[in-house]
Amino acid sequence: MNLSIRNMAEAVVLSLVSAALFAGFFRLNELIFSALEHSQGVNWIFLPAGFRVLLVLGMGLPGCLGIFLGTLYLDHAHLLHGHAMLIFLTGIVSGFTPWVVMKTMSQRGLLSADLKNLTYQQLLNFTLFYAAANAVLHQLLWALINVHNHQMMVELWPMFVGDLLGALLMLYAFKGLVNLIQGRRSSSGSL
Repeated sequence: MNLSIRNMAEAVVLSLVSAALFAGFFRLNELIFSALEHSQGVNWIFLPAGFRVLLVLGMGLPGCLGIFLGTLYLDHAHLLHGHAMLIFLTGIVSGFTPWVVMKTMSQRGLLSADLKNLTYQQLLNFTLFYAAANAVLHQLLWALINVHNHQMMVELWPMFVGDLLGALLMLYAFKGLVNLIQGRRSSSGSL
């Protein structure tokens, strides 16, 4: 019984950390790239897309739940306008699309189930498939629940490009950080 309570507590903590990271990088993206916003919710560079990739690959379902919760937090202002269903479904798409892509690619042998054996090609393919699926599903949702003047085919490409560029920027920044930390460890260990 203790083991399951501990696992549940860890999942809750991971989800809350994921939510905070996702929301924080969403706000950072607004500060840095607000001039590159194509339309509401669609950016030419979207750094949180990189956190979606990292959180889902690194944490699995707790990462998805965190992204879902972060999206609900970020979109809570729209509740005043009576769009609760849209916010909930946007959270589902935002949080669980990368997980579905990961599971689908793993089942088809296109993605290593063990992240230790993840190749650069697999990571790039995952990022491409995730960015495409995320853009299509968000745009379909927003077209079906028409809240504002939405043009799906006009918004689709900027969202895909923004998710792809944001994810690649975050992944390369993360890789650079890991290399920097490993370089410092190896140089301090050789003394």
